[in-house]
Amino acid sequence: MLTAVALQLLGLSGESEPSPASAGAGTSSGSPSAAPFVVTARQENEAGCTALPRQVSSAEDRAELVTGGDVNAVIRRNQGARAGELNVGLTLEGGANSLTVTSIEIKPKSPRAVEPLAGTLVCEPNAGGESKIQLFADMDSPEPVFLKGKNSTQKYFKEKVVTLKPGEQVNLSATFLSEKGSREFGLLIHYVQNGKDGTVPVPAPRGGRYAVTGFSARYGAVYEGSTSGVYRRLEDPRPCPWLPASQGC
Repeated sequence: MLTAVALQLLGLSGESEPSPASAGAGTSSGSPSAAPFVVTARQENEAGCTALPRQVSSAEDRAELVTGGDVNAVIRRNQGARAGELNVGLTLEGGANSLTVTSIEIKPKSPRAVEPLAGTLVCEPNAGGESKIQLFADMDSPEPVFLKGKNSTQKYFKEKVVTLKPGEQVNLSATFLSEKGSREFGLLIHYVQNGKDGTVPVPAPRGGRYAVTGFSARYGAVYEGSTSGVYRRLEDPRPCPWLPASQGC
């Protein structure tokens, strides 16, 4: 499900900026003297698409697409969101003392999903990778939470926690799904250390944001990528080749 992608279009490539956790900024009833743990995030996708709220119109943006330039920059400038699903890998690395991660909270920027982005659709070619421990969230839900499976209704953190020992690394893969709307959000890790509760925000990978959108029926423009990094504009404004079977044209 979750794989490293050659063109990570949302600008979420590589690792995030160090989390406040790595600077000892986790909040708790007693501030820790050392960093409780380090958290980094990276986008991991198979071939897929990113939608922009507006049709690409500037000469600079069009040139980046059709000449194989910095497509990530086009996505960032135009506030793109991953279409259908956004896959994020999270790595937690233990600090000086053991602790327990009790939950990872999803904090939407809006109370409900809004209309899918329908300006421009940019779709990259295939890539490969490997799976990690998986979490799933339906971002069309008014109050999304992490679930045990893609079609599950069972909350992951209702029965499970993540224990992080000193120096230990734990990798999680989170899939944020959207069919009907568009949503930007943040992530907040809740943990317990030495009997005290704390929270740590998870910064989006460098240069990006956490955002996902459902596919629109039509777009102002659709660009398809190639292995050479060059994108061509398609005549058909529908996203048919990339739609899930349940949403086929």
